[in-house]
Order: sequence, then structure tokens, then C-alpha cells
Amino acid sequence: MSRRNGSGVRASVSVIFATMVALTSGCGQPEVETETPVAGGALDAPVAVTGGEVQGAPAVGNPDIVLFQGVPYAAPPVGDLRWQPPQPVVAWDGVRDATAPGPMCVQAGPAFARAPTATADDPESEDCLLLNIWAPRPTEEPLPVMVWVHGGGFFNGESSLPLYEGTGLAERDVVVVTINYRLNVFGFMAHPALSAESPHGASGNYGLMDVVAALEWVRDNISAFGGDPSQVTLFGESAGGGAVMSVMLMPQSEGLFQRAISESTWVYGWDRGLSEPVGDWDSAEAQGVRVAESLGATGDTALATLRAASAAAVQEAANANMGNLLTRTEYIWAPNVDGWTIPSDPLAMYAAGLQHDVPLITGMNAGEGASIAVRSGVDDAASFESHVRTVYAAAADEILAEYDVTSPDTAMAQVAHLVTDMYFAGPVRAQVAAHTQVSSPVWLYQFSRVPPTALGTIVGAAYHGGEVAYVFDTMDDGPAPTGAPPHPMATHGAWTETDRQLSETMMAYWTQFAATGNPNRADLPEWPEFDLATDHYLDLGDTLSTGEGLHQAGERLFKAFETGRRAETSAP
Repeated sequence: MSRRNGSGVRASVSVIFATMVALTSGCGQPEVETETPVAGGALDAPVAVTGGEVQGAPAVGNPDIVLFQGVPYAAPPVGDLRWQPPQPVVAWDGVRDATAPGPMCVQAGPAFARAPTATADDPESEDCLLLNIWAPRPTEEPLPVMVWVHGGGFFNGESSLPLYEGTGLAERDVVVVTINYRLNVFGFMAHPALSAESPHGASGNYGLMDVVAALEWVRDNISAFGGDPSQVTLFGESAGGGAVMSVMLMPQSEGLFQRAISESTWVYGWDRGLSEPVGDWDSAEAQGVRVAESLGATGDTALATLRAASAAAVQEAANANMGNLLTRTEYIWAPNVDGWTIPSDPLAMYAAGLQHDVPLITGMNAGEGASIAVRSGVDDAASFESHVRTVYAAAADEILAEYDVTSPDTAMAQVAHLVTDMYFAGPVRAQVAAHTQVSSPVWLYQFSRVPPTALGTIVGAAYHGGEVAYVFDTMDDGPAPTGAPPHPMATHGAWTETDRQLSETMMAYWTQFAATGNPNRADLPEWPEFDLATDHYLDLGDTLSTGEGLHQAGERLFKAFETGRRAETSAP
């Protein structure tokens, strides 16, 4: 039974394309001393955190879980703080009401318009650096902490979606934190003037810096909610998974989390150069210049003009040239290689074993591309070949040899397979293999259960985002509300006992990993550790099984393409 409705988490959804020491002047909060409370403190009374006191409320469906919403972890990034690293929380007087979610970051559109269920009750604002906490009532020992980074292609999404309601996980003896971070033009715009303003000569990765600031807040404050700041798991899906994998490369995040889970890792465009093009990506600064020029922001007054513009004007300028994510055209919003937060090419860093040495779970869904391929424009054999030769020129012959396309029906099925391989399986395989170079273990999974939702019925596959309801136990019985379209972030479906049992198993693995750094325990089927020799993975489907050699062809094609792109850039 769902515990979510009425708990204060947002009832509407956004359309989601559905993952050095910390410097005080850089990514987030200065470290503060906190007193570890006995048994997690009295959560019914106001809780003291950085900036003041907050008052939560019992979670609907389980009064033993106390929910705190809309808690600031950094200053509002508005005015002169727009496109600046997150700054310390602004203190408030009295007790802050933390019983309702705060605003989400301003969302990209209109090409990625929000769902028709969105209402004025779902405010968007630049003042969005807020988090939510689900805390079990005081226990004898501090509990592991799980910090969730939402997906949305780095251009939309929010932490208060019903899909991410944390009561189900918190019931399994963890403290759950979900965070908002800056998105699209507000979170990832680089510009030469912003780089010149930075003492690090860097700009554009503000959304990643926000994640680090949230982790710093957790370090400094989570003990007041019964959490253990030395047992923090950073986890996320899609762009949230890409953020996890990016933060694992950031010198500023060293020591802020002890384990990581990356679901359906979305790393599209994260190898863009700050000021130089890489392969078929223009530089991040060049993209920012185009946005700025459309706002009349040029010359010595560019930054003043940009920061004086309204959020709506900035978003409109950014939306004007947003492109198709599957054809590598026009704007994309993603991290860039700025030399400071992301020191160098991310894939090269992983290949060299330069990521943080923490236990890792990573994986993908069997049909990631099933609900995404329609954006490609491919509908027959000729358009499939044209798509491959245009988008994947560096490895086109090898890709065309792998996929047998002879008819419109096979074209759609194979472009879905291509999307799965090039956007998810390839990156996940590259990262899981790279993680075998560090001392910490890594586990690989595939989620293959077809969710019994409206979208699952249409595509007949374990679509992108389909596993999240199982991870959070956010399954509503029955059809979606009237007018709601088939949606990858849906919680309504004809859920069965098989779905409930799979959810229980996945939550058990995830929370056991958060507690110990290993998903295995005596009452669960064994999940073998990944290594290059055996190439083991766990299939999370109608039944649980283990296998070998998951998506090896996808890994090979992804590597061929990425290697070819870089070779083209470096060619004389």
C-alpha cells in the first residue's frame, strides 16, 4: 500500500527524460561542529541545523518516520549569486516550517513541456537549493544515510516527486535525503566572463557543486536526524546517476560519501571542453556565449546583464536552441571538463582509476531505449542508416554491422537497442570495468522486469526509469489519474505480488549496501561481485538470476565511437 499521498511530497510530475579537499570558497558550506545527539534526538521537537531550527511532521502512512521538507542547504543562488558556487545557508529567525516541499529549479521547456498534471502548486524558482529528509524515530545507534540525486537529463526534474517518497526506504533503518540542484542554463551554463571571474578559471558545473554542498550539509547536520555522517551512500538515476559518477571524480567531494549507487547512468555530453570543442561537441563556453548574446549580454557588461535578466528571460533564451538529445544537435546541458571540478576527460579519468575509491553498485534497465527511441526520427532502414552515419560517424560501419535493419518494424526495435547500448549499457560497462582498478568492490545489475504501468504496457520493456518505483516502494494500485499520459515516472499500475517482492528484494540490497558497503546478506540471493574475468551481473526480473557478459557488444560499440570522436578532435 502506498504511504505517499498526503505526505506533502508533490502530487504532480515533471516530464523527465527519464545519475582535493572541500574548499570553503568553492562548492558549499564551511565545516561546522555539531553535537551528536543521543539516539538521534527528539524529532518531534524543532531540530537545530545550519541556519536555524526546522520543524517536520510524521510521514503519512507511518508516524514512526518523521519527514522534513524544503530545508535549505545553501543560500538562494539569485542575483549576484546566479552562476556562482553555492554559498553558505542564510540564517533565519524562529522555527522554519519544514512540512511542505519547496520550489523546484526552473525547468526547461517548451520542447520538454511538463506533464498536464502540473499545477500552480508546483512552483519553480532559482531559490531551489533545498532538501528533504525522512528520519526514523530515535534508535540506539546512528543509521546509514542515503542521499538521492534525481534524474531529468540535467534540464528538469525535482526531489519531491511522488516517485521519490522516502518512507519505504526509511522504514528499513536508513535516513533518506533527496536534494534539488540547479538545472539546465542555471546549473550548467559556462561563459568566458564567468570563467574569468572564477579564481579557478572555471564555469558551468554549478549543479555538481550543489550536490557537493548538499553532501557537506549532510556531513554537518545529519546526526541531528539520527544519521551517521560516516556512512553516506550517494545514489541517483539517469542524470542523477551521471551526477553520481561525475561527483566521484570531483576532488571537492573527497570523503563526503562512503558508497555510491548509479542507476542507468546518463553521461551524455559530460566530456565537453570548457573552452575548446571535443569531437562533435562545441565548447561549453561557446554555448553560453550564444545564450548570452540572445539576451544582449556582451562585452564588459555581459555578466551584469545576465544576472539582471529575469529567470524567465534566461530560460526562454536557453530554450530557443535546445536540440534533440538523440541527434547531438544544438544545446545540451551537462557538466563540462573545467579543469577544477572535473579535472580532465571523465572516461579517461575512470580508465586511469582516478575516481573515488568507494564501493559501487551500477547497472541499467534491459529496455532503456524502448521509450526514448521515438525521439530519433528513425522509421525505416534508410533513416536508420542515415541516423547512424550522421550521429555516430566515428563508428558507423561497425554499428551498422551489429544491427540488422531490414524493415520499419526492425528499424524501431534496433534504434531502441542502439539507444540502450550507446547511452546506457556502454557507459555503465565502461565504468564498471574501470572500477575494478581500485581497491573497493563493484556490483553490476540489469533490471528486466516490465513494470505493469501504462508505459510498460505500451513499450513492453523495462523502460528507462522503470526501476525507481521498486527502489523506493512507491507503487500506487490502479490506473493513473484521468488525463495523465503514459509516463516513465509514473507510480500507478496494476502491481502484482511479483512486483512487491522484487521491490522488497531491491530495497534490501540497496539498504544493506548502505549499511555495510556490500549488498549481500544471508537472507538474500547471492549477488556476485563484478570482475573482468567472470563478468558477473545480477538480473532483477520476474525472478532473480545471475549471468555473465551483459551487453558486451554495447560496450564495444560505445568504446569504438568514443575513441573515434576523440581521435577526430586530435587529428592534425
